Amino acid sequence: MHILTGVNMMSKELVLVNAEEDKLAKVVLGDVVGWKPATPQHALMAPDEQTVYITTDALPPFRASIVVLRVNDIDWDCGTAEVELLQIVALDVVGTPSDMPNVVQTDPSQPIMPWTRPLYLQTHAPTLRPHTDFLYVAHYTDDRLRGYRIRRDGTLDQCVLYSDRDLTRQTHGVSFNDAGTVGLGVGYDYDMGELRIHHADAVTGELRVTRTIRLGTTTKYGAFVHHAAWIDDRYAYLGAMQVGPTSRTLPGDELVGASVWLIDTELNTAECVIEPTFSELGEGMYRSPSDVAVAAGKLYVAEEDSWSAVPGMPGMPASYGRDGFVSIWDISDPAKPFFIKRLRPGHELPSDFRNAHTITATFDRDSVFVSSFVSDYLVRIDTTTDTVAKVYSAADGLAMFHGEFAVGRNG
Repeated sequence: MHILTGVNMMSKELVLVNAEEDKLAKVVLGDVVGWKPATPQHALMAPDEQTVYITTDALPPFRASIVVLRVNDIDWDCGTAEVELLQIVALDVVGTPSDMPNVVQTDPSQPIMPWTRPLYLQTHAPTLRPHTDFLYVAHYTDDRLRGYRIRRDGTLDQCVLYSDRDLTRQTHGVSFNDAGTVGLGVGYDYDMGELRIHHADAVTGELRVTRTIRLGTTTKYGAFVHHAAWIDDRYAYLGAMQVGPTSRTLPGDELVGASVWLIDTELNTAECVIEPTFSELGEGMYRSPSDVAVAAGKLYVAEEDSWSAVPGMPGMPASYGRDGFVSIWDISDPAKPFFIKRLRPGHELPSDFRNAHTITATFDRDSVFVSSFVSDYLVRIDTTTDTVAKVYSAADGLAMFHGEFAVGRNG
């Protein structure tokens, strides 16, 4: 399994990447017979390397949906693919509003960025529950999780609609361990300082939160988590992005800042194992950890400059982030990650690389991909040498590339 999938949100294309041959193919979704205009967000390819699930948003004039495609053939040399549409699963109507809590800035260290307050419903983070035929998606903009049984032909049959307000609001996907016994639900919003532990019934697919794990203490904690990455069936890492207080921070409470946490799902604990640093050469989190990946005995962290506006670009999707980094850590002792290096713009990364948003390990862990939809880059890192092996850019056809998924992984 060597394919990475994603979408070009701007040009509305499916993007397929061959991790072994460093080749890229694109499909203009509007050219697929039966496709209805939509704004794509994420793409997941099933282990069969044929069936693709694309999630879309309710941004007017489009409605939210899951689109099921079959990839019949990929011509890597020509950069094209033959695709047919199998199903459009309608979710919410055009212009369905988001349900985000009110929050205002109270401290100069922590802006309330426009990208964190989307106006309309979004459909994020499709994941698979191992050893079953269930797929889940999250409406991160409200409190709903949906589950689907995957039929033999790859089409979907909804069997779960789960909402438990404070326990499910602003969930950016549920990531399952390889055993399929535990799912981690992260809260992608300000002052959300706990991890939700989910159980999914192997027969019915029903999903529920069974407990939560606090990221720190009741008064000092990490918050705003984009994704969690499993080390094994018990332990996982996640990154806390929030760096300062907001109107939702209780008096006397303190944010740890940009940090990485080790989760023990048996003891129900979270330990801060990488603290903030204020130098790009420092042995800590220099920018907010938007995403984490585990491969080859190491932790790879996508450090996103989440809280800095870019002058001259007001209101644009790419209007934040001065830079972006990838830090690499030896995790021979998971509780004590040892700093190896940090990949930096103008050094190992392109000089105009900004906002390392998503980082994904391939199924065989030979490569890690880090993407920036802000600066239109997708970078492959060789996990043997920890060097940049391939750079894709706007010149290769990336146009707000986002929502990538490595075939064979759970999510």
